Parts: sequence; structure tokens; C-alpha cells
Amino acid sequence: MKARLAYWAAPVGVAAAIAAMVAFSSRAVADPALPELTAEQLVTNVASAQPVAFSGTVTIATDVGLPDLSSLQNLLGPQLGGLTSLLGGTTQVKVAVDPATGARAEIDSSTSAWVAVANLANMDGWVYASDSNSATHLIAPTLTDTLGDPAPMTPEDLANRLIDTASPSTDFTVARTTTVAGRAAYTLVMTPKDNGSLISSVDVMVDATTWMPLGVEVWSTQLTGQASLSAKFTSLSYSTPSAALFNFTAPPGATVDTVDLGQPAPIPDPVNSAPTYQPSASVVAGDGWASIVEVTGLPSDIAAALADPSQLASILGGGDVNSYGPPGGAGDLSQLFGSLAQTTSQGTAYSTYLASVLVTPDGNVFAGAVPVSSLVSAAAASQ
Repeated sequence: MKARLAYWAAPVGVAAAIAAMVAFSSRAVADPALPELTAEQLVTNVASAQPVAFSGTVTIATDVGLPDLSSLQNLLGPQLGGLTSLLGGTTQVKVAVDPATGARAEIDSSTSAWVAVANLANMDGWVYASDSNSATHLIAPTLTDTLGDPAPMTPEDLANRLIDTASPSTDFTVARTTTVAGRAAYTLVMTPKDNGSLISSVDVMVDATTWMPLGVEVWSTQLTGQASLSAKFTSLSYSTPSAALFNFTAPPGATVDTVDLGQPAPIPDPVNSAPTYQPSASVVAGDGWASIVEVTGLPSDIAAALADPSQLASILGGGDVNSYGPPGGAGDLSQLFGSLAQTTSQGTAYSTYLASVLVTPDGNVFAGAVPVSSLVSAAAASQ
């Protein structure tokens, strides 16, 4: 019997030792030892940090309670249709930034690539989609000093102002240290003081050396075990990226649409132009994270479309809901919006894990990072 116990004791002991080492090493990696900082000190360090060059990969994971979003691919067009994973799913984004030269973001999939490039020397930018071989060339306006020199503000002043402004509705804590893309980081946690919001907290991971934010997680009261929205570096280098990354030339045969942002907008013809509307928005209930905004003055046809998933799908789909045709047509969009819509005593509501919208029969819209029930109460009280 003792021999049998000895026989099993050895491998069990080894397994226990390995498990203990793994647990210890994981905790050591996840919780690096860093000097304690207050929230004010951490925000001050971020505000006073010098911009740095970097490149790496950001992983964006989104779960806001939306159904299948493939119907939106045609709706968003050739340059944005491949980005629906940003609304639901996981997306890898390659990024490169040189504060003196420019910035680049690229999303590659098995079938297509989407690229956005900004060049500070050329004062222009590009957005390109490979599946349609189409690009938009953005020309930035010439910068002019028309505002004068602003009053100087130290990083400490800026940090204190930000925290003082948000403090009535938000608790700030430095909850823990962590490791992001191999970098030791602090975690700044912003928690709503009002429990009426759908958002339970927002966590920001900050590099303990460069003070650059390395990630953000938005947590919902409606989703347990994972953040509803997460964007974090999974690889990161502080080496200066090659300047060639910020020079973009459209491939041969690409369709290029040029937009000059410095050109003034055309003045509408007051006689022949369509009637203008002046919607207004105001906070009608709650405050801080639980604020509810009411939008009034919308055109009646737009308000009616917002309240009816079929009409909304037809308009966004570009035609008749029954004839647009699958795949990705208004029929699919109608199912998408219909799955999000719910009928309430005050109108039609749409909700996700992070926000809700209510459209009343009289055409007013209530919105906020709150449950639908809060919007219904606000709409009833405004009558």
C-alpha cells in the first residue's frame, strides 16, 4: 500500500509543483510591482507625457448585444463594409504612429484589407479598401493661427480639471497593476456613482514608463465575465516606424475620390433648397453616466422611420423593403432592426448592453447609457 502511495505521490507532487509555479508566474506577470500612485498622479503623468513613436497590433473585441451584422456590409459600402466586426466580434488592427511624420492603421482579413493613412508633411490622408480597389483622398485645410495663444495650463492643472469635472458622477481609483503587450501598466478605473447606468466601469491601462494608454475596457451591467468593449495592444514596439508607412499611393486601376476639407461648404439656395430643420437636444433626466437626452424637432418622416424597423431598413437599404433583395438588402436589415426593437408604452425602443434609444409616437427621441425602462419613465414624465 505504501508503495502504491509512493508511486502516485511523485507525479501528483510534481503536478502540484508545476501548477503552483504556473499560478505564481502568471500572477507575477499579470501584477508587476510598481510604485503606488493616486488617480490624480496617474492622470497628471498621462497629461504631461511626451508623444512617442510606436507600432504594434491592437485587438478590439466587441460584444454589445447585437445580432449577426453581415446585413450591414452592403449598407456601409465597399470601404466600410468589412469593418462590421468592430461592432460585434474581434478585430486585429495594425497601427503605426510617428508624432513627427504621420499615422497608419490597417485591418487585414482573409479576403480584403482596409487601410487609413495620415501624412503630416503632406497634410493629407487616405482611406483605401482592397476588395473594391477604391480610395478616398482627404486633403487637410491649411492651418492658420486665428485663436491666439491659449492660457497656459500645466499637466497638473489639466488632470485636476478633468477629475474635478467628472468627480460629481465618477469615482476614480488606481485599482491594480497589470501587463499589456509585455509592458508594466497601471489600471485607472472610472466607476459611475449612479447605479442607473448600463456602464458599470471603464478601465484604462497606462504604460508605467511612457504613460501612454495601452488599452481600454468598457464593462456593462448586462454582461458578466468579459468587457462589452475592449481595445488593447497585444504587441507593441516603441521603435520609430519607417516613414514609408505614411506615404500612400493608390494601386493601379483604383477609383479615387478626392475630398478637400479646406473648401467651404456650398451655400444652400434659400428658395429652391429643401426645408431646413433644427432639431434640439437637452438632458431631461438623470446626470453623469445616467443622463437621458431628449431630441426634438426631427422631420416627421425620419421620426416615423426610426420608430418602424421596416421603414428604417427600407430607407437605409436604398429602396423598397420587399424588392431590394438579399443578400445584405433591406429585407435582412429589417430583420436586424426588428430583432433590436421592442414595443413599450411610450413607443419603439432599441437597446444594447451599453446604450438604449426610444422613439415616441410624437417623433421625439430619448437616448442614454441606461436601460429602456429609464427612457420610458423619462418619456412619460415629459408629457
